[in-house]
Amino acid sequence: MTNSQFTRQWDLDWLRVLVFGVLILYHVGMYYVADWGWHIKSAYTSELLQNFMLLSNQWRMSLLFFISGMVLAFCHQRMSTWQLIKAKTLRLFVPLLFGMYVVVAPQMYIEMLDKGLITMSFFDFWLAYINPNTPLLAQYQSEIGLLTWNHLWFLAYLWVYCLLLLVFTRIVPLRPLLSALEAKLSASVALGVAIVTLFVVWMMLRQTYPSTHGLIDDWYNHGKYFSVFLMGYIFALLPHLKASVVKNRHRLTAVALIGYTLILLDKHGFLYFLSQHFETNIWVKSLYGVVVCTNHWAWMLALIGYSASHLTSPNPPLRYATSAVLPWYILHQTLIIGCAYWLKPFETSPGIESMFIIALTALGCFLGYEVIQRNKVLCVLFGVAKQDKTCIPKAKYQTVS
Repeated sequence: MTNSQFTRQWDLDWLRVLVFGVLILYHVGMYYVADWGWHIKSAYTSELLQNFMLLSNQWRMSLLFFISGMVLAFCHQRMSTWQLIKAKTLRLFVPLLFGMYVVVAPQMYIEMLDKGLITMSFFDFWLAYINPNTPLLAQYQSEIGLLTWNHLWFLAYLWVYCLLLLVFTRIVPLRPLLSALEAKLSASVALGVAIVTLFVVWMMLRQTYPSTHGLIDDWYNHGKYFSVFLMGYIFALLPHLKASVVKNRHRLTAVALIGYTLILLDKHGFLYFLSQHFETNIWVKSLYGVVVCTNHWAWMLALIGYSASHLTSPNPPLRYATSAVLPWYILHQTLIIGCAYWLKPFETSPGIESMFIIALTALGCFLGYEVIQRNKVLCVLFGVAKQDKTCIPKAKYQTVS
């Protein structure tokens, strides 16, 4: 059953755009941060940069999955399951394939050039890249050869999660169950369930299945991201939960800051009296897990609360960004890597160089989207909707200033 009585919740659009903006800055940071591997690395690396990047890498991608789960729930009230499967396939799977074959290829080409492993032209490399039986760079191949999705793993995971949840809701309707829960499930219990779920995933899967972004063997990330995605779907259908998040956003921020502080203290060795027992004492490991999981949810919900309180109206830049965010996401990492590789021989100071990389990446994304939105084929290939139709209902709570 569908419902057409909707108006857009602009706070979700604001938050999604802002988080993708942080993602672009984060990937620029990956070029400079010390000890963290990336496709290419600057000659100048910084350990201090880790402190700032640790702030968002605990929750950044989870928040995008959470928002995506909310949006799917709202759209599912307006559109049928089959309509949504078709829409998500066009919006996610088609851009994923195009991105893998075309947009991501220069990233691997530049990476191999930077490592001194190839000297061929890009076209010759691309022919090998799309050939699943190529003998080139065998150590970098997977089951499909050199073809990869790099940063576009998010599109692959989100598409699969959408299909799984949509099929599941056809078998087990969630709305009657959630309607029964709405009056009984308090916000504090819901938060406890969310933290405990993530804690169990963290304890059972994190070490056995380290992050690969390879889809078929990435069970820790699936446990984390799919559970967050599912909870976003449920969160959207229980408006009293969002009302509580808005009301308690300051408390959530305080908890988040405490968690971030503890993570930094541990990173710099100030909690050695605990960390030395991490591998041998289940209670110490559990304490770490509680801190990580609480920090994860506190940041996400605090940001949800603040955006719902203060970012509730659209403006022309937001309308542009809402439509452009997917093409910008698809293009940005290729542009970052290309700009960084081009600037590397100039040996410019990292501060000035990073500003150039950010500016050139933003300019490239802007110009790329200007071309994309004027071409119907490119709109399909980059997941740009013909019309930005509303499928998010009006909030059923009062925002708190």
